[in-house]
Amino acid sequence: MFKKLIVILLLITQVVCAQKSAVQQLRQRLMTEQDSTVYTDVLNELSMKWHLSNADSCFWYAVQARDLASRLDYRKGAADALNNLSIAYALKANVKQAIEYENKALMYYRQLDDNSNACQVLMNMSVFYSLAGMNETGEQYLYQAMDIGKKLVYDSIYSLVLINYAIRFNNDTTRRDSVQWAIKQAKKIAGHYPGCVRDLYYIHAFEADNLFRNGQQAKAVAWINSLAAHAQKDGLIYVAIDILEHIEGYNSQGYQLDIIPYKERIYALGKIAGYTDLMLPQVISIYRYYTKAHNAAKMAEYGHELWTLTDRQEVMKDSRHVNYLDYFLKEQELNEWHLSNKVQQEKLARANTQRLARRKLIAFLLGILLILGGFTFTRYRSYRYLRQQEELLANMNAEISDKNRQLQVQDDFKNKLISVVAHDFREPLQNIIRVSALFRNGDAEAVLRQQLIRDTENSSRKTLEIFDNILRWIKSQLSGFVYAPAPCDLKEMFSGVLTEIPEGLQVAGDYEMLQFVHRSLLQGAATLGKEIKVVAEQEAERVKVMVISYPTVLTAQQATGLFAYEDAVYSVQGEGEELAMRFIICKDFMDKMGGHIWANVAGEQLQLIYALPSFS
Repeated sequence: MFKKLIVILLLITQVVCAQKSAVQQLRQRLMTEQDSTVYTDVLNELSMKWHLSNADSCFWYAVQARDLASRLDYRKGAADALNNLSIAYALKANVKQAIEYENKALMYYRQLDDNSNACQVLMNMSVFYSLAGMNETGEQYLYQAMDIGKKLVYDSIYSLVLINYAIRFNNDTTRRDSVQWAIKQAKKIAGHYPGCVRDLYYIHAFEADNLFRNGQQAKAVAWINSLAAHAQKDGLIYVAIDILEHIEGYNSQGYQLDIIPYKERIYALGKIAGYTDLMLPQVISIYRYYTKAHNAAKMAEYGHELWTLTDRQEVMKDSRHVNYLDYFLKEQELNEWHLSNKVQQEKLARANTQRLARRKLIAFLLGILLILGGFTFTRYRSYRYLRQQEELLANMNAEISDKNRQLQVQDDFKNKLISVVAHDFREPLQNIIRVSALFRNGDAEAVLRQQLIRDTENSSRKTLEIFDNILRWIKSQLSGFVYAPAPCDLKEMFSGVLTEIPEGLQVAGDYEMLQFVHRSLLQGAATLGKEIKVVAEQEAERVKVMVISYPTVLTAQQATGLFAYEDAVYSVQGEGEELAMRFIICKDFMDKMGGHIWANVAGEQLQLIYALPSFS
């Protein structure tokens, strides 16, 4: 029981190397302190110090601190006093009253947004509820304390919470890793605070447990004895008791040693610190041992102690006794409130003469504030409006610049397109003029005339085809154009070309657009390479088509720009602007059909690739 309760004794945050000296210094501060709130804090510090050696003194100072804090309406002091009262009642084995006071302290700390002390109180409540037999509720409070504590980066309070977690689950083999983690983190945090000597005692005790589990039982016991002796020397009696109880754990795990001297030592330390009400389990265990050993002297000694403790436990169960202090303190508070009320009435009478002047002054100040507020608001609205106008103007300028760049690119392309069209129309017109001249002069042979007519027909048909494709491309750029995909059989469309296309492989696209793309890719492959083949394959929900020619005259860098407005002509320089225009139109057609088109150079191969959705 004491082992679970020990966490409430971890609330102090100062180094306890010389308990009597610290108490003496605090008493001297009480004699000289003039500030009432600081005086209350010193009373609470004394209460906390005294719980190490005298539970009754801890209780007395807590009562004084609560009384003074109530008169001053000092909530932080009242919360600390309630916390100390909770500790005092717990040391007297009155867990019910301890929980009641701790709940009140928690309410105050939460109102004050004091997360550090709220974390401590939640940690204590987890212990109290476990002592009351409500282990699940106790664990919930412990988890709440850990949730708050982990947000207090390198706060010594979190070290105490982690140690409490390790104490709670030290014997749970399923949580061995989490217990070791908690000990490691607590040691890391304690290293940042010289005042956490007490924490290090517990951490070293857990390290002794690890030695015990690793088979070094004798070394673990010796270490525990040394730690307990040093803790007692430093005035940390409660720490010494808790450390000694580790040896009881070793005995319960099968390690053979005489445990009775340790139990007697624990009980003796408990009597020194006034923790006798918590020592009932130890006294029962010792009394039973000496009864079996027929040691009459020891039986009489511990029988008397047992009777004293059980009688006190029965008295503490009396509800009137349990609530007596609470009723007394409430009565004291009521008296103080009556006195405070009289003082307030006298102050109120004096204040009435000043109230009117204060109201006028307040009204005047409010008027000035309203004027200033209106002026500030007007200036702020003007500033916001100017900022919005500036942002709108900047956005419009950026949009105009983007559109200008796009128009310039499109204008360059159209100029090149007109140049290509003019170039393509020049040849058939020249052929027509040449044939007309021959017919007019009549000096050409019949065979030559027929050849010229055929050439003129072919070039005219080619030019007409190019013109038709350009018209289709222009039509696709118009806002009224509606794309309607249809199934297109790839093997049929590439008839007459060496292909690796599976039978029945279809893509969703516009047949005429796709035919233009195929003719352009084949023409480009023939122009930029020699041997040509076509490969098509299904990829998930799309079809990828590659027109491959080799060896190629292009570099990888040139291939990447074949289908871009700015780079197409540069990429095929020396091969004609007509081919560049075709590739650019191919890119637009693919965008309209929801596909992608690009080019790669792999070794000596030029790969002209497009991908369209599969028609299935």
